[in-house]
Amino acid sequence: MKKITLMLFAFFALAINVMAQESAEIFIINESKPFLVVSLEYYVRINGEKVGQPISRNSYLHATVDHGLTTIRFAVVMAGQELTGKTISLRLGKGEKGYISITGNPFMPLICKILKPNKYKKIDKQIYKNKLYCAGNFTIKSQNNNLAKNASVVREFDNSIVSDIDVNIPTTTKKNTNTFVLIVANEEYSFLDKVNFALKDGSVFKEYCKNTLGISEYQIRFSKNATLGMLQDDIEWLKYALNNEEGNKAIVYYCGHGIPDEKTGDAYLIPVDGKGTNTAACYSLNTLYTTLANTGASNITYFMDACFTGANKEGSMLVAARGVAREAKKEDLLGNSVVFSASSGDETAMTYPEKGHGLFTYFLLKKLQETKGNVSYSELAEYISNNVKKVSSLINNKPQTPVVSTSTTASSTWETMTLK
Repeated sequence: MKKITLMLFAFFALAINVMAQESAEIFIINESKPFLVVSLEYYVRINGEKVGQPISRNSYLHATVDHGLTTIRFAVVMAGQELTGKTISLRLGKGEKGYISITGNPFMPLICKILKPNKYKKIDKQIYKNKLYCAGNFTIKSQNNNLAKNASVVREFDNSIVSDIDVNIPTTTKKNTNTFVLIVANEEYSFLDKVNFALKDGSVFKEYCKNTLGISEYQIRFSKNATLGMLQDDIEWLKYALNNEEGNKAIVYYCGHGIPDEKTGDAYLIPVDGKGTNTAACYSLNTLYTTLANTGASNITYFMDACFTGANKEGSMLVAARGVAREAKKEDLLGNSVVFSASSGDETAMTYPEKGHGLFTYFLLKKLQETKGNVSYSELAEYISNNVKKVSSLINNKPQTPVVSTSTTASSTWETMTLK
């Protein structure tokens, strides 16, 4: 029998001499097409030091380096074994960003029977039996971008995708006159990675609020790329609306970066002008919950498509000095409050590139579409959790477990609550 050799590769590299204290940045993006049955990962070493986590499909790695010449080695790994590797160099100036993309070519299917039962014997039985095995070549493209310091483009996700939830949005003739909605969608950060699909998520969520939930335009504030000042003003607007008439309800949707305070563990929303290194320039989640709970609102529902571990939506760390995601401290909820969170513990809130949305937001809106908004919170929570967990494990190879948190007041009633 002929012995098969895997022509999987992909490597990359960079190098930088320390010439000044100002740094450069490197973004390594994996845009490879998936193998039919093979899982492929890239391990990266910068100047001989392993950086970040394995880069799975539809993710990227961010690193801050000294400007000059730096070496990066890409190693293709399958079944825990390095298959091949290559070192390449790239020179970056101070404040400059280098983008490297890994792109997969179409694969040639090979019949399983030609595989020899050697070191892949176990894999043969578990994966390749009665299936096709795919092998193919990969290419790496790199480019230096002399961008302004506030440039935040990391990867060009396809925002032109029209998914099933973007069309056929259910409508209702019933008017929801006592619900006020604050939507904050932070996508373009000045100092941090872009939050892919955030603006689209917020925009489509607004359409469901108007058309499916029957909430009028003047009862909705859609805040795009909110700075700290804008965020403070947005919350004051909602606070005033809830105090204006007893019995008003609130829906708060947030898509963007979040981070925990390194000393206290308190969670913070990061405005687009925030760096994540100074929580004084961010907005405390506890302050948000307390401020709205102290209004005359009959109930407040939060949808948080963000994680508060210090990682971005592709799993890399927001702040280069932080090598490990940290679980934020659970905030105390007051009033009649319910929080739907996109992830739990030290997990990351991921994207769903094929649908052009955040993973959590996609299934939130999908359920509203299927039920025309007539769904209890318990049904909504179960649907989101089951589907996000399943799809995240398939497309991201990472766990993501949405959770629901409630105040003491809402603990016995939240399951039967609805948005309409």
